[in-house]
Amino acid sequence: MNRLIQLRLTLSDGRSKSVDVESDTRLVDLSDRSIAAIDLSELDALEELEELDLCENHLMTIDLSVFAFCPTIRTLKLDKNRFRVIDLTPLSYCASLENLSLRENQLIRVDLSPLSGCQNLKKADLSENQLVALDLAPLSKCLKLEEFHLLGNNLRRLDLSALFSCASLRILEAPEETRLVSRTEPKIDLLNPPALNELIASDRIEFVTE
Repeated sequence: MNRLIQLRLTLSDGRSKSVDVESDTRLVDLSDRSIAAIDLSELDALEELEELDLCENHLMTIDLSVFAFCPTIRTLKLDKNRFRVIDLTPLSYCASLENLSLRENQLIRVDLSPLSGCQNLKKADLSENQLVALDLAPLSKCLKLEEFHLLGNNLRRLDLSALFSCASLRILEAPEETRLVSRTEPKIDLLNPPALNELIASDRIEFVTE
């Protein structure tokens, strides 16, 4: 028999609320609920959790620690909130994570280092934020990465060297005004990730030795 767990929320008007979730659920959808704060600690009781959707809320901070104990999580959606910074450290334990979306927040910085542990990551969306710098080195471990979205940021310079390890990368969206560089020389026969071949063909990547 399934049991219920309770997630405790604080709404944008200050009210407290609890949401019941069945213990065998695979998807927890709490999008568009006017959530200003949430305690995710009970999620570790969901042994089959695959997706958490918290899009279109009012979250400014979030503690993702519980994901160190949620090995089955595949999709984490945090779009359209109010994050300026976010600690992704617990995601380093999420080897099954395939989709991470932080689109349309107010992020001014984010450390991608934990994503080096997400070796099944296929899509990462950081578009429509306020990033001015981003270290992509950790993504060299994400060999299955297919899509990486960065449009709508204020990135001045972006070193794409790490992405040459991502053979499946077919979509890379970066702002037109961002200077794209790489320390990795392209192969003459262009046996590179498709998205990077496209940038090479359009002369968008500057190959540097610095």
